[in-house]
Amino acid sequence: MRFEEIVFMDDCFRSPDNLVASHPANRRFLRRTFGLPARRLGIPCRDICARSEGGTLDVPTMMRTLGLSQSPAGWARSCVADLAPLVDAGLVPRLGAGTLVIGWGLTPSLMHWLDRQGTSFIDVEISPRRFASHLAFCVRTNDRRIQTALSDWEIDDETYWNEATALKGYFARRGASNLFGADLRIGLFCGQTVIDLALVQEGEIARPADVSEAVKALAERVDLLVVKPHPYEPDQRHLRALSARIPNVAWSEANIYSLLCADNLEFVCSLSSGALLEASYFAKESIPLIEADRNNRAVLPASCSEWMTVGPGIASIECMASLCADSPNSAPKASSYPGDALDRAFRARWGLDAQNPGLPDLPALEASRDHTFRDQSLPPGWLTLGWHDPAPAGAAAKGPFATIVIPLRPGSWPVDTAPLVEINGKPYRDGKFDFRLSAHLNDRRNPRAVVLEFDFAQGKPGFWLQHLRVAPARQSPRAGRRATASSAALTVVTAIVCALGVMKLVSTNTDPIQASSDWTQIQKVVASRVDAMRDDIHVLLQHHI
Repeated sequence: MRFEEIVFMDDCFRSPDNLVASHPANRRFLRRTFGLPARRLGIPCRDICARSEGGTLDVPTMMRTLGLSQSPAGWARSCVADLAPLVDAGLVPRLGAGTLVIGWGLTPSLMHWLDRQGTSFIDVEISPRRFASHLAFCVRTNDRRIQTALSDWEIDDETYWNEATALKGYFARRGASNLFGADLRIGLFCGQTVIDLALVQEGEIARPADVSEAVKALAERVDLLVVKPHPYEPDQRHLRALSARIPNVAWSEANIYSLLCADNLEFVCSLSSGALLEASYFAKESIPLIEADRNNRAVLPASCSEWMTVGPGIASIECMASLCADSPNSAPKASSYPGDALDRAFRARWGLDAQNPGLPDLPALEASRDHTFRDQSLPPGWLTLGWHDPAPAGAAAKGPFATIVIPLRPGSWPVDTAPLVEINGKPYRDGKFDFRLSAHLNDRRNPRAVVLEFDFAQGKPGFWLQHLRVAPARQSPRAGRRATASSAALTVVTAIVCALGVMKLVSTNTDPIQASSDWTQIQKVVASRVDAMRDDIHVLLQHHI
């Protein structure tokens, strides 16, 4: 065999030592998946990882040696740092040509460290093309013989075009063809997890607010710029810092592939989300807003190949034998490696499964009509983010932030007229309960949607939304007052708190219908100036119970 050992590793700097979450399960997955065929070939295997994960690497000392802080910012710098001082200090092992490293999410700095020692590596991840029938790997290497062997297992790009075609047919039978309405032009901004190697640009973690001017310019091309949070990132503050600067912003937690199938979606933008690659297969314009270091040829070793999409069969004995052979082999034998191996291992499709509904068919607003959640007359599709499904008690907020998007019929809303929004609901949380509400139109000259945003204080939702009424504001009631944070501040027209009893709930599970005598009823009416730029959307209406 060409290699004397196989080493499995991941980004050792992504560690609790640097205040960032690590994912040792990925390295263990590599060890178990590729380790068995390696043993059958007689090649010993071992791991290299941080002490915090049972390994030998002293990450705190490594960070001090590099002059980096033990923080997320320090981790980002480590992704592109020169690791030569660690080699000189004996803090990382010296490898060589007899070692093959199979790594998960290797950073540019780690790839340079390996390449300079003459060590062959294979960088492995799950392919960002996740809409196909089965998950696949994406791999790259600094070894030309390995690259040739892996290319024999590469998945033809036409496969993904066919899968996208099939998926469009799937969603065509499960919901509406357009998001929020056929007459609306939609742009999509895809969020990402806060800590992600794909967000590191020039050794710093990029944030959505960093590209706000570019996103604002893109938003001018459409009626609504829809923000889609990452399903595995509960902290939306980084996205809200961006949305506060976009006048025609809306939010959605709809299935990403149902969104990509929407006929009225004109483009997809993101810092560097994998959805950008997927969007092209659905004939949508794809706009990356940063160039991540991990894919920047100027930052990578010159010997590093481009990404290749390969099936899970690269873990078969046939492929491992060709990767480690002393001399190039002929074409690999047909392998019966299970095509759903990665689906079973990861137990997740990152947005695709057989239960996903399509886009809801949203009716346009009937101005001044009282929409009641308790009898579910309010279209559930209006609840675009942060709500549980409507129940007899109403629609319960489920997170620190919730939104409603209400389409308007063309020409149905007076130009330069603010929305007057009345909501009624009940709290379901003991003690003090706060939330802020803002309302805005997508465009003052051509209003096509009303967007409501609920901001629950201290990140604790505790509200059943029961009634909603929206109408053009003819005049400001006498009870109105104006927020003073800026000239573009939203206007609170009136706030009414009607006490129907003392709220003394012993549990958030109390049935609000059975215990109605112990609840406090909330009613709010809020209007916004149509030219509000939303720089101060959080300086709005507060009340304390």
